[in-house]
Amino acid sequence: MKNKIISIGHKNPDTDSVLSAVLVSRFGKKIFGVEIEAVMAGDVNNETKFILEKLKIKKPRILKVIKKEVIVLVDTTEPKQIIDGLTEDNLMAIIDHHNLGGLKSSKPIFTRVESIGCTGSVIYKILKEKNIKIDKTSAILMITCIISDTLNFNSPTTTLDDKKIFKELNQIAKLDMKKFVGKLFFAKSSLKGISVNDIISKDYKQFDMGKYKVGIGVWETTAPETVNVQKDKIIKSLVKKKDQEKIDYMFFSVVDIVKNNSDLYIIGKEEQGLAKKVFSGNMKENLMFLKGVVSRKKQVTPQLRDGLGK
Repeated sequence: MKNKIISIGHKNPDTDSVLSAVLVSRFGKKIFGVEIEAVMAGDVNNETKFILEKLKIKKPRILKVIKKEVIVLVDTTEPKQIIDGLTEDNLMAIIDHHNLGGLKSSKPIFTRVESIGCTGSVIYKILKEKNIKIDKTSAILMITCIISDTLNFNSPTTTLDDKKIFKELNQIAKLDMKKFVGKLFFAKSSLKGISVNDIISKDYKQFDMGKYKVGIGVWETTAPETVNVQKDKIIKSLVKKKDQEKIDYMFFSVVDIVKNNSDLYIIGKEEQGLAKKVFSGNMKENLMFLKGVVSRKKQVTPQLRDGLGK
């Protein structure tokens, strides 16, 4: 019996990660000629939950460790962010929009990595090139990936391709975008059922930067004050997480997706020294205000990496 083929994104999955895995599953037979099951390396956030329920799509099951499954990896190539158990032998394909994280394969595999706003946009390009018809539900899934990851085209990760793809997709989806974005971002900002640990962990990624381990968490919201009011508890949780994971530097930012700014949490002297070295924001009570900074991918991670000399 052949090993099961699954599509999966990074740990602590965001909306683009989960929906991209779902899209690969929906089109697996047409793209790869095989049936593919979408799974997750962690539970969904409220934004992802909202869109899955709206489209009546069953939430993918959570898989914590890969055993013999064959993998289509989406939305990451960073080893620290990938489900445990992945080896060079069980990797079948990669579809992503981040920097190459150092993965290796024991054989030639399908690889599509582009500098674009989201993995959903990369999947759209693959479908178009293969002349695969896109249904309304899939169009909405891809639109959601674009809107979520580019913060409604306000992130510097947005490309002209993303905008063009969105327009073509909405000819199929026919969404009232003002209403749709409002509901999507309301769900993204919702703290319903969210603990302090969830706030710092739901969109958390760990990076190897030379000899240093750096953790960077993000919470995107239309109402940053609802998060910052819990600042003291959040800082205590970040300090604990840093210690438990043996991280050299731990950062967390609350991104205001309306005003397109962020508050960077500074939890210790190490973080303060590095943040002052690479950012020009003003410090006040353990928060550094970063005007115009909304993207971990382009405006935080590369700067920290450069600041550490790696």
